[in-house]
Amino acid sequence: MIKSFVLTSIFCISSAGAFADTITHLNVGPLPTSLAYSNSFASASSGSTFFDDFIFTIPNGSANSVTSSINLSSILGLTDLRARLYTGSTHQTGAVVPGTLMEAWGTTVNYSPAVSATTVVLNPLTLDAGTYTLQVKGTVAGSAGGSYAGVLNISPVPEPETYAMLLIGLGLMGFMARRNKIS
Repeated sequence: MIKSFVLTSIFCISSAGAFADTITHLNVGPLPTSLAYSNSFASASSGSTFFDDFIFTIPNGSANSVTSSINLSSILGLTDLRARLYTGSTHQTGAVVPGTLMEAWGTTVNYSPAVSATTVVLNPLTLDAGTYTLQVKGTVAGSAGGSYAGVLNISPVPEPETYAMLLIGLGLMGFMARRNKIS
């Protein structure tokens, strides 16, 4: 009995600071589209690190995202808020991801120490058809919890034929302008 109490105590102590991660599937409609994602954490989560995965599938396109959190001193907020993008839909909390890392952890910007906004930006990048995971991580720092929200923007990539048609059209316009100038 004492042995099971000790094992239970060790398990409880070792799991302190851990937080149940979430996996959310985002439904991508016709492109272009913007998908909102967010999560909130209660005061009991303070000091816990989280990894939230937002999984989406696209035919092909370019994507970027902006994730933000508002920090109100030690009352409400998140620290070390980060976001990254990788191929596949396998949940991963470590440095190595299953598949290809498309964008490493974005840079966190804090605007002031007491009342601040933290913003993480993933720059636009072109994606092939497939399934991708946008992962957001951070640590709940506020005594009343914290939250974040973000937007994932997905745009279609023009087909090569579209570029060819554009160049032909510009060439014809230039030809016509030159022809009119000569007349």
